[in-house]
Amino acid sequence: MQREHSTSLPQSHSSSTPLQNGVRFDVRDTANLACCEECDVVYQRVELKKGDKAYCVCCGAELYRRGRTLGELLPLVLTSLIFFIISNVFPIVEVDLQGNLSETTLLGAAMAMFHAGRAPVGILVLLTTFIFPLLELLLLLYVLIPINLFKTKPQGMAFALRVIRVFRNWGMIEVFLIGVLVTLVKLAGMVVVIPGIALWSFAVLSIFLVLVTSVKVTDIWDEVEKNDYR
Repeated sequence: MQREHSTSLPQSHSSSTPLQNGVRFDVRDTANLACCEECDVVYQRVELKKGDKAYCVCCGAELYRRGRTLGELLPLVLTSLIFFIISNVFPIVEVDLQGNLSETTLLGAAMAMFHAGRAPVGILVLLTTFIFPLLELLLLLYVLIPINLFKTKPQGMAFALRVIRVFRNWGMIEVFLIGVLVTLVKLAGMVVVIPGIALWSFAVLSIFLVLVTSVKVTDIWDEVEKNDYR
């Protein structure tokens, strides 16, 4: 079944290329279609150059992009997971108060909230800075390893990508890092603050997470559909 859809080609990020109207396409060929998440207008995909993005001509929302490939994304996820482990194993900061040294990790800080009677804050810190980011990285590995190594889709890939999309909205390691830095600045005049390995690791992890999340979940799905993995 075919339908005729009057539309314009999505505009590239680097140039404004007008689209031809009256393009005829098969709506069953979903791999070559792009739907705007904001206004639901359907477009036929066009080939983009490296780093370019396609935007909806109706509302201006981003439709899709040509960014990092799944082969490039896998090393970023693995590196992020390594730094995530380092960030949670080693202490974030050491505080020297009149010769008394104390140090804590991320999990230790969350547990301290529970002991201080602030369980809701502790749960929020635990979820947004540990559980959600960790599960996102593990699910990305679950999706990317079979695709890159075995050229096959893992079981439950659609569900995994949906979960990743939800977790990305709640991962707040960058916010946590900013909060730690603000606290250290305030404490610097009262105690001796010694940045720990995990603090530097969190800084590097934040950069890698930005690179990982720059690849949208829809981009991963589109890449899989384009290559017709089984």
